[in-house]
Amino acid sequence: MITLGEFTGLLMSDFLQARKMADACAASISEEYHVNPLLKGMPVPRYTISEAEIDVPVQIAGVQQVKVGEEEMKKLLMKIEKVLPTLLYRNIKNCYYEKQEERVFRQNGTIEPEEVGVKITADSGEKEKAVVIKLSELPDLKESYKRSAASICTLMNQYMNTYIKENVISDMKLLDFTDVFTETLKSVTKQEFGIYPDEQTPFINKNSLKKMCRIIGSTMFFEFKEIFEQQEGVLIIPETGKMEQNCTPEQVMRMKIKIREQDVDFIVNRDDETGETDRFLALS
Repeated sequence: MITLGEFTGLLMSDFLQARKMADACAASISEEYHVNPLLKGMPVPRYTISEAEIDVPVQIAGVQQVKVGEEEMKKLLMKIEKVLPTLLYRNIKNCYYEKQEERVFRQNGTIEPEEVGVKITADSGEKEKAVVIKLSELPDLKESYKRSAASICTLMNQYMNTYIKENVISDMKLLDFTDVFTETLKSVTKQEFGIYPDEQTPFINKNSLKKMCRIIGSTMFFEFKEIFEQQEGVLIIPETGKMEQNCTPEQVMRMKIKIREQDVDFIVNRDDETGETDRFLALS
């Protein structure tokens, strides 16, 4: 079973794909016409469906309503447990390399990968450029980051589980839950890396930590969204070939859809002063 909206959307999508296939075929034929001396100069055949009407019998199976309950809360915690470890460690590494690049830039004035580690001659004598130290070259620090990431994930699971238990599930909203997740992550991460010496912490400063937590929060927002905003709508059974066998006429609803072709133009606007370019689609 699917919702009425999903079914209608799939029908529309199939018509779009049909137009795409027809245009691709016309383009292929035009190339054949161009290289064939007998066909060159003749009009390339191309056909469109200017308007189509679909009359589909469907059986209404019920209404799908989504309510956030205990099962959905369990799924949220499973999302955190499954997605956060890899996501967090990857972002910790990104912060580490940002800090390394900032250090190299501050000392060298530039970051040129092809010259990293090359000695240069200056008036004051020969000196070696600062280099980006790969995390793989620091196995102990790398393992520390992995342990810290695991510890943060464990605490996040505990704290978010407590938050869910102490609040009314039906009142929870996607944005509020994501904000709480992000703020909790920032607090736990700050505490975990607070014991690191300054030269070993992966963050340039507290703004770098905040930025990382916002990035992770934005990614988890879409993970949470799958649970908070599941598809609602009227459930239908569009098995037209079995309608007479499985339903009475009173149980069947006829759905008529009229589709009209509408071309769109791809418009590009460029601001001469700023050089910025905007691209958007507009109806012809």
